[in-house]
This record gives sequence, C-alpha cells and structure tokens, in this order.
Amino acid sequence: MKPLRKTRMESAIQKELANLILRRRQKDERLGLLSITRVDLAPDLSTMDVFVSLFGEREDNNRSWRALLDNGRHFQSEIGRALRLRQTPRLRFEIDTSIAEGDRMLDLIEKDRVDS
Repeated sequence: MKPLRKTRMESAIQKELANLILRRRQKDERLGLLSITRVDLAPDLSTMDVFVSLFGEREDNNRSWRALLDNGRHFQSEIGRALRLRQTPRLRFEIDTSIAEGDRMLDLIEKDRVDS
C-alpha cells in the first residue's frame, strides 16, 4: 500500500472511531474521558493498532479500558461499514502514556523553576 493512502486510511479510521466512541458513550456509561492519539495500520491491512490515552482516576480509566475492549467488535464492524472496506482490519487497543508522561515532565520543570 502506498504511504499516502495508508496515512489517509489511518486518519479516516481515527476520525470514525472517535465519532463511534462519542455515540457509544450514550449507551455505555463506562466510557470515560479518553483520546485516540494515533492509529497504525499494518501493511497487509490485517490489523490496526489504536493508541488511546485515558484521562481520569485509575478506577475510571480501568472502567473505560474495559468498555473499549468490550465494544471493540462493534467498533470494528462499524468502521468497516462506514468506510466501505472490503476487509476490515482487526482492531487492537493499546494504552498510550505519552500525554501523561508529557504532563509529568511539565510538572517537574515547573516545580524545578519554583524551587530555584
């Protein structure tokens, strides 16, 4: 697959999945505050890794993670239907800690600045 097409598909999947999660949140209250940071599509289109940042308390994050996993098949089929894919890649969720790590680094920098 050409790199530009792959990038466009990843972007389309990311947008569609974000919309699906927003709509699903009305039916499944466990879905808390989260962000889809990126989607990596396998070269053979067999799988898509979806990286998700969770925002909230540990208990809320665990509940949101469980809800994502429980609704994964639904999201996968809806993505295939919305994007009219012949074969929908298998959806795999991964936790992305980059935003939380960045916040932690900013807090450390700010604390160092105040202590100086």
